[in-house]
Amino acid sequence: MEIGSKRTGIIIFITVLWVFITISGWNGNWFSGLISSVVLMLLYMMLGASQNGKLNKKLFLYPLLSWAVLWIVGFYFSKYYADVFAGRMPDFTVLGFHPSFAFTILTYWIGGVLTLTVGFYIFSDYWLSDKGWDNFKKKIEAINTAKEEL
Repeated sequence: MEIGSKRTGIIIFITVLWVFITISGWNGNWFSGLISSVVLMLLYMMLGASQNGKLNKKLFLYPLLSWAVLWIVGFYFSKYYADVFAGRMPDFTVLGFHPSFAFTILTYWIGGVLTLTVGFYIFSDYWLSDKGWDNFKKKIEAINTAKEEL
């Protein structure tokens, strides 16, 4: 997937998201800010995982998009159960946790970390191949050499 030509638009959208998230927080609309922050982080990961302006579709679908969906679902159910049991003890627990916190633990922390870790391991050549790393080191070396010559 080509994102190099869309890089400026993505950066502008990221800036708008930062402003929106901040204003949402100021106005107490924390949930819309929270969901927007997932989109913000997904865009950052897309930029970071792309090579030469291209993001592999496999890498985008898993783990990046899967991670974002997990977080949004987790945040939704955390909010849902927090609202359902607001001001009272829940009728049940999930692995001993309040249902709202259980979704945070299971999807946000465990699910998110496992998804990214496994996905980046499986598709390591799509985001940081040995060849790409060697090319990056050569670029940095050329920059340092050019600085020394000045």
